[in-house]
Amino acid sequence: MSAAVQAMKAEAGAPLLQADGVSIQFGGLKALTDFNLTVRQGDLQGLIGPNGAGKSTAFNVLTGVYQPTRGEVRVGGQRVNGWLPHQINHLGLARTFQNIRLFRALSALDNVKVACRAQGALHPEGVGLGAKVKGAFTNYRDWWRALLLTPRFQQEERELTRQAEHLLEVMGLSHRRDEEARNLPYGEQRRLEIARALGTQPKVLLLDEPAAGMNTREKADLMVLIRKLRDDFQLGVLVIEHDMKLVMGICEFITVLDHGETIARGAPAQVRSDRKVIEAYLGDSYLESHGGAA
Repeated sequence: MSAAVQAMKAEAGAPLLQADGVSIQFGGLKALTDFNLTVRQGDLQGLIGPNGAGKSTAFNVLTGVYQPTRGEVRVGGQRVNGWLPHQINHLGLARTFQNIRLFRALSALDNVKVACRAQGALHPEGVGLGAKVKGAFTNYRDWWRALLLTPRFQQEERELTRQAEHLLEVMGLSHRRDEEARNLPYGEQRRLEIARALGTQPKVLLLDEPAAGMNTREKADLMVLIRKLRDDFQLGVLVIEHDMKLVMGICEFITVLDHGETIARGAPAQVRSDRKVIEAYLGDSYLESHGGAA
């Protein structure tokens, strides 16, 4: 761990993202049970498990797509149970998706500009009628400013373009600036989705299988990039990933789920040799044939 990261963690203070005893149930199916998580500034954590373990469900609960049946989710110390995803995002929590969800017909630049503009337009301070009225008034005012191309609107557009171009440069996508998102190679679409998430100025970044569909070279570059994003943007990062080499290579703390339950937590070396983890991934027969050893 670099000195810069150690200093960042020393100053991190209170958790940026916290899940306490979170559970969610769909009918009779327990998708997530008593899930606990704490992410601070400078953390680079992994969330792993076999298919169907509950990893994406956990992401959906943390980001407001699902409301937990039991337990509490806090972002920046604020309880966000029942909040909408865009309200939680404005508190500093951004994510990417297992299945890429870009604005396919928009350019790479415009995909990122949408996120940059949303960060300035949303109002996290409430979920009641007053906040909705304020948001509606702001949208109406901005619509007229855009229609009339007022000087202030044009100034804001230039600033949004500057921010978006910087994020494209960070992600190595400057040369794709004006190309439609659907025409980008798969690996670059993944990078564009990360750039868009960064456009909301998050404090915690959740990456859902960021290396999916990438070749070996792209995965190696991604490992370096994720560390760099953590350091340069002073983020807490939580990664879901099936590529064990990538997870073990970059994550400093790992939580393992299986059938919605947490079966292991700890440093990569500790998790790698955990009997329950080996059993979840490789089955009882592997343990028996190898004498129960990792």
